[in-house]
Amino acid sequence: MTETRLAEKIAAAVDERRDAMFSLLEDMVNRDSGSNDSDDVNRLGDHLASCIAAMGGKTERFARDGGAITLSGTWLPPGAARDARRVLLVGHRDTVFPAGTAAARPFRRDETRAYGPGVADMKGGIVAGLFAIQALRAIEDIAGPIPVEILLTSDEETGSAVSGPVIAERCKTAKTAFFLEPARANGAVVTGRDGGDLLRIDVHGKAAHAGNSFADGVSAVTGLAAVIADFATLSNDKEGYSVNVGLIGGGSGAIIVADHAWGEVYTRFSTMEQRAYLLDAMHGIVLGYNRDGLRATLSEPVGFLPFVSNKENAALFSLVREAGGAFGLELEGVTTRGAADAGIATTSGVPTICGMGPVGGNLHTDEEFMVSESLPERAKVLALAVAMASKRFL
Repeated sequence: MTETRLAEKIAAAVDERRDAMFSLLEDMVNRDSGSNDSDDVNRLGDHLASCIAAMGGKTERFARDGGAITLSGTWLPPGAARDARRVLLVGHRDTVFPAGTAAARPFRRDETRAYGPGVADMKGGIVAGLFAIQALRAIEDIAGPIPVEILLTSDEETGSAVSGPVIAERCKTAKTAFFLEPARANGAVVTGRDGGDLLRIDVHGKAAHAGNSFADGVSAVTGLAAVIADFATLSNDKEGYSVNVGLIGGGSGAIIVADHAWGEVYTRFSTMEQRAYLLDAMHGIVLGYNRDGLRATLSEPVGFLPFVSNKENAALFSLVREAGGAFGLELEGVTTRGAADAGIATTSGVPTICGMGPVGGNLHTDEEFMVSESLPERAKVLALAVAMASKRFL
């Protein structure tokens, strides 16, 4: 069966469910699911589990370390083992927005765009993934069953400490991995990403009255400021790596020498060698401030490995371009500085591509948007690409 015939039938299946796609998207956007609100993230997971079951998928939940659950939905041929070779789709259902945002800024649409918390990053991607799977089921009569799994994670926006190991585990038997992050605002899919780590600095000193006995104290705030100044020397944006201390705190009052201060750090890197350099350098700096009454520590990193180019990923991108061409799209690939889960899959040796969700922009802001027409459009491309990858990647 030619890709042209598959594309025609996929297009018809998606177009038939167009209203249902936007209905599910509105429902999801109007549900809070901030990363730090596990109950909200799990309630959205329960709702999506019902959607998966209604589509004939088998659901499974992965709970780790007390965090929100990672949800899996699989569609496998009768009698197939749980870990049968299959195409893997991955999307995160958590957002950066706190509880109450959905009520304050609910889903809305204008002539060309949809808006709301997480509409593109990445509730739109999840909708595209689910309806692509429905389209795959609609072509089984001519293409046969296409083994597929969708993994809906819970904590991507905070570094995937809970869901990252689940992704790695499910990648072990995957044929390919499609990540449902939004396509770039210009329509490009993502063929490479920087990595990123989240860390925390803690500095302990000695409290004292800042007026009566200032000299008896050791200021943790002053120590933290010195660490931050040294960290600032490590960045080299031209070479693709940087260190940012974006949140700080400490002390208990202006009249008290602070006995504790802390900072939250984000590092960006384009290679594992750069990551190793930054970690070694930061640990060295922190160690140097364990003196003169100060005690400084740096937490273990939590975050994302870089998603780098290789022959297998290039072959998958070529296939995606072919699938896009079947629907009149000339898809380009870009490397982005923003880190995400795709690095887990490519590090696991699975052919990987990212940015397979609908087109969006202004992510993580009150103006986040999704281009409405791109929702069914990208669901079609995804469905055809999955069907093709299932046959070509064994």
